[in-house]
This record gives sequence, C-alpha cells and structure tokens, in this order.
Amino acid sequence: MAQGKFFDEDDLDSHELRSTHYQPYQHPSQNQNQNPPMSSRDHNAFGDDSDSEDDQPRLGAPEDDAPPEFDVYKDFNNTGVRYTTLLQGTTDEPKLDREEFEEGHPNQLSKTQSPILDSEKSRQNRGEDYSTIGEPLSAAPSQSRFQVDQPTLASASKPQGKLSQLKNSKNRWKIGSIIAFVAIACLGVVVFFLIPRQPFISFEAPPRLSKKEDNHLIFSASKPTNFSFDAQLDLSLDGRPSYLPTLIRGFKVTINDLGATPDSVRLATGRLDNGFTASTKKLTALTLDVHFKYEAKLPSDTLWQVWRKACGNIAESTVNGTITRPSVQLFLLIEFNVIGMFSTRYDSTQLTNVGCPAELPPGAPSF
Repeated sequence: MAQGKFFDEDDLDSHELRSTHYQPYQHPSQNQNQNPPMSSRDHNAFGDDSDSEDDQPRLGAPEDDAPPEFDVYKDFNNTGVRYTTLLQGTTDEPKLDREEFEEGHPNQLSKTQSPILDSEKSRQNRGEDYSTIGEPLSAAPSQSRFQVDQPTLASASKPQGKLSQLKNSKNRWKIGSIIAFVAIACLGVVVFFLIPRQPFISFEAPPRLSKKEDNHLIFSASKPTNFSFDAQLDLSLDGRPSYLPTLIRGFKVTINDLGATPDSVRLATGRLDNGFTASTKKLTALTLDVHFKYEAKLPSDTLWQVWRKACGNIAESTVNGTITRPSVQLFLLIEFNVIGMFSTRYDSTQLTNVGCPAELPPGAPSF
C-alpha cells in the first residue's frame, strides 16, 4: 500500500460529505439507528442524492425532555418550529401544537377559533396592551416571524386611549362643575343669612317731637331775626328683616319744614355719638336731642311768622277749650352706616300736623 492516506469503507462512511440540508436535532437514544448501512442508500459526491426529505426515515417520537425539532424548510414556510422569535425571545412551541391539532381536527379548530378571536376583538375595543397577549392562532407570514402588525395594534389602541382620556376628562369636568355648583349654592345660602339688612323707620310707633324742660328757647325780632330751641325726638327702627343683629354707627337726623314755604327748609339736626345694635326680634327705640335754629332778614318772614304762632303760649292760644295754635308739617330724614354694608344708608318720612315742641312764656310779644 502506498504511503498516501487511504480511506476504507467505514472511514468513508464516517467522513463523507454531508448534505447541504440541515439535519434536525436527534436525541442520543436515536443515534443507534441513525446510520443505516451504505448498501441501503445511494450516495453521490455530495451525500444523499434525493431532492426531498420525504425518503428520510421517520424518527420516533421524542421524549418529554427532548427539545423541539427544527426544520429549515418548515421554518421558511412558517409551518414548523421557528428558530427564534425576535420580539418575544421564545420558541413557538404552542404554535406547533396548534398545527398538529389542526391537521387532526380541522372542524373543531374552526369552531373554537371564533370565541377566541371575539375575545381578542373585545380586547382591542378596550384598548388593552397587546404586549402581554400570546401568539395569535392564525399566523400570517409577516406576523409569525417579526409580528410586524404589532405597531399597528399599538397605534390602533392610541385613539382608544385618547378617547378614554377624553371621557375621563369630561367626567372630571362634570364632577368639578357639580362640586362648584354645590359650593356656590352653599355660599349663597350662607351669604343670604349672614348679610345684614338695612333697618328702616317704623310706622308702628311713628316719630314724635316732645318738649324739653330746659330748651333754651329764643324768638327774636331784632336783627338778625331768628328763633332757636332744643327738643327731643322719639322714633323706632325696625331691624327684623335681618337674620343677625345689625350694628349701626353714625346715626344722624335732619328735620325740614314743608308747609310754610314752597321749598323745603332745614330747621333742625341731631345725632347719636355712640353706635348701637338694631334688634332682629323687636323694634329698637331711639331718643335723641335735636336743635332747631332759623334766621331771617325781617320779622315779616313767612317761615318765622308761622313758627312764632305755632310756638305761642298754650293758655293764651286756647279758645273755649280748644288750642288754636297752628300745627306744622315736617320732613324727617335719617342717615347712618351699617357694619357690613357699603356706603351710607338713608330713610325718611313725613310728619304732619305736628305741634311745636316749644312754648313761649305768657305775655311774649307778638310781631
């Protein structure tokens, strides 16, 4: 034998060139029957000369712990076990089981497929995240390898998410508007009961002018022609419209003459230096001093003559038991400030057929 290296039949069988077809994984327990004798197969320079894998011997069922078989043709046609799943990182074992079940039970699969698809549609309507959903039952070529429709589902879920956010924002707006309405209503009720009301002059006890003992009465016809005296004014304020007691400050009174001349002429003023509280349960009685004062150019002044007669001596003015002193017509104006209300408040009334709150001594000259 020459020095060159030769191969016997056994070495040739162990070193022959393999087919370009990828050989699937086989369990070591199957290696004993893997290589049949050379006489049972035809070989060419590149291995098995058969064009398909149909003539290859069928392997026995793998054990439970054996990894799934991989075939390059089935992987290319998306019918077998995939080599890898790019997005999920796991093999497609559930898919292979479904295909085997489909070959044996085509009718049952078509019946059970609709509820699953319906559940997937309901998940799409709810805008769920499809990243946690398993492999779909019907594996399209583009979906089974790279799942290219995954961004489409995600983009379809975005409008659903925006719609749910819009609904949530509308619900929040409705809840906020209801809360704001209730708060405003409660605030209005509180303000309605707490805001003070303006008291006014009561007609249940009309204002009345009365004489003071020491009134400093003066009627003078000399220049300047004038009269002056002090009197007492009694009036009542009604603060019952208010729910809370009303605090009043700066109470002032002005009295004008209405009957002697066409124009209203101011004759008397008065004020209360201290503030007071108007009751909400009964009338608030007030008594204050007023000072009458008037000046004229001549004793013939109409207003001066009217008040001289109205304030004459009562005994001298009584005829057959009837006092003949004339009465006067007055206009009463009050102004005051209420704590809790803006600006100054006013109220007024007329006093008719009022007797003069002063009396001249007997024998006073008449002009």
